[in-house]
Order: sequence, then C-alpha cells, then structure tokens
Amino acid sequence: MKTCKILAAIMLVAASVLYAGAQSNYGEFKWGLTGGMAFANMNQLGDFEKDKGKLGLVAGAFMKIPLSHKASIRPELLFNMKGATLKETVQGQENKGRYSLNYVEVPVSLDFEFMGIFDLHAGVQGAYLLSNSFKLNGEKIDLVDDVLKKTEFGFHFGTGIDLGNIGMHVRFQQSLTSFLDKNKTADFDPRNWGITLTGAYMFIN
Repeated sequence: MKTCKILAAIMLVAASVLYAGAQSNYGEFKWGLTGGMAFANMNQLGDFEKDKGKLGLVAGAFMKIPLSHKASIRPELLFNMKGATLKETVQGQENKGRYSLNYVEVPVSLDFEFMGIFDLHAGVQGAYLLSNSFKLNGEKIDLVDDVLKKTEFGFHFGTGIDLGNIGMHVRFQQSLTSFLDKNKTADFDPRNWGITLTGAYMFIN
C-alpha cells in the first residue's frame, strides 16, 4: 500500500510538471467575438474608374489555437459587407454603378504575439456571397445570377493590440479572384479589397 501511495505521489508530481511545461511551451486556447467597420473598395477595373468605396460592417467569431507560447492558428467565421461605386464614361455620358456585396468569410491566419500585447497575423481566406445589390445611376437593377460568382478567395494581413480579454485590430484584405464571371463580362474583372477596423472580446480556456 505504501508503495502504491509513493507511486501515486510520483505520478501526481510528474503530471504537474508536464502540465506546467505544456503551459510554458504553449499559449492558451482562446475564442471570442469580433466586430467593427469595413472600408471596402475594388481594383482590377479595366476601363472603369473608382468613384468611391463602401463603408459597411464586419462581425463574427474566432478561435486562437496555440502552436507555441507565441504562435497560434486563428480560424474565423465572419459576415462582411463589401462593394464600391464605379464609373465609366461612354460617348460623353458618365454612368455610375454601385455594387453592394454581402459575404460570409472564413479567414485562417498564422498569429504571432509580441511583448504580451502586440499581435501580428497573416493568412488566406475564402468567402461565399450571401446577397447582392446593384444600382446603375441610382436605379436598382437585378444582375443575372450566373454573372456573379458565389465564391472568392484571397489573402489578408493585419496587426493589433490585445489587452487581456479586449483587442483592437486593423486588417488589409485582397481578393485574388473576381466576383464576376469574366466570360460574361469581357475584360471587366473587378476584385474586392478593403480594410477592417475591429474590436474583439476573448474568452480564455
């Protein structure tokens, strides 16, 4: 019996040491909610010109899965409002088209923490088009469904500050694919890009 107690004590101490080592080598698992403003625009416009961008909302949830004490994988699920107003001059007449595009996005980032509060992250993302609206010179026009692509892919990078459970982040994102089918729009191959400014609240497990 005494031997069993000694072995149990040794196992308890070993487990404590291993747990402490894991805690020192690996960061904490975190998850949370995020939301803020999305400043959207477009590029790769061909003969069109930018008139103005679109101010929208971005919101969703995220996780930080630790890889080491300072690095983690950060998957997210976001609702993001994108779009822009473009203009084209044809035979002296200026036409303006306003795109409003709402997506559900899945960004996946490699996230690094510095000095306990600074955050630097970068990664790739996919997006699925939930809804859209198009106005030509202020008049709403229904786009043919097969003209709009349902998915787009791109990359992002950003930075921010995390103070305990509260965070503030800024991120640049660029789509690598057009939201329009180029086969149906000739040389018009626009791509979404934008900057998001968000706040986050994290839960630490």
